Amino acid sequence: MNKLLPPCILLAAMALPMQLAVAHEQHQPERAHGHHHDKKHDHTEHKHAHADNHAQEHAHDHDHSHDHHHDDEFTQLGTHVHGEAMLTVVLEGNELQLALQSAAYNIVGFEHAPQNSEQQQEIAVALELLAQGAWFELSREAVCEVQSSDATTDLTNAGFSGHGDFYANFQLLCQRPARLNQLQLSLFNWVPSLQKIQVQWVINDRQGAATATLATHQVNF
Repeated sequence: MNKLLPPCILLAAMALPMQLAVAHEQHQPERAHGHHHDKKHDHTEHKHAHADNHAQEHAHDHDHSHDHHHDDEFTQLGTHVHGEAMLTVVLEGNELQLALQSAAYNIVGFEHAPQNSEQQQEIAVALELLAQGAWFELSREAVCEVQSSDATTDLTNAGFSGHGDFYANFQLLCQRPARLNQLQLSLFNWVPSLQKIQVQWVINDRQGAATATLATHQVNF
């Protein structure tokens, strides 16, 4: 299953080539210096090693600060909380992606591999429900149509043990993306154990977050 990569990971990945280039430039003087001054190699090597260590510590501190900053803006999928689910909504141009992740307990009432045919059936029904996408509705004026969708769960993986999740991914095309300003969530009506959905969204150059519940199931972008 293809899982959505939030913008924080993409931005961190984009910053990596720049960090490598800086580290490369910092090592260039060491090689040139050693070539022209062999007699003082030990002394200069010590200085360069110290500079390299300082650069590495600085790069590490910068990376940590960079990641922390973007995690504050856009939390990654991966939170496993009973009663809660995470939904990300990303629109780039006219291409829209939705990714849902929920603890299996919220969906089927258990988190282990199916132990009988009844539990296997419950998982199958839940996967079909999530993949059909009837649990969300976007602004009709945006005219967004589903191009592909899938739903999976850890519970059906061979040798699985631990706390499992359910996942649902959708790719849509919107004919009028500028009119996409609202999302309705009705998943609470299908799975009563679900109490809230943490929604994070990026609509072209805008982004935000909201918490949807049974009482407040509308998210405005």
